[in-house]
Amino acid sequence: MRRMDDPNRLEAKGLARAKIRAKRRRVQTIRRRTLRGSLALFAAVWAIVFAQLVSGNDPALSKSFRHAVHRPVAAAEPEPAPEPEEEEFAPEAEPEPAPEPEPEPIVTSAS
Repeated sequence: MRRMDDPNRLEAKGLARAKIRAKRRRVQTIRRRTLRGSLALFAAVWAIVFAQLVSGNDPALSKSFRHAVHRPVAAAEPEPAPEPEEEEFAPEAEPEPAPEPEPEPIVTSAS
């Protein structure tokens, strides 16, 4: 039977407690770094958005879609020239018939 105050047993318990404390410190360090990093990223993104709005370059308020979205231009392949459209023969549209006049209301002895 082992005694409770066995030096080897006490040393093993101390090592186990030290390992647990070290693991908890590592977890707390990772949590703090993650929180600080996400807050810094959030602040940086909002600073960029704020600076863009203050400078008057709000893409949501642009007049056309083309100005709101920047599309890179491919320098290697030029756009083909549009072909001229052929005019098609369109017969003249028939004039619309005049609307029929509304009938006069019917008058009866009950009305």
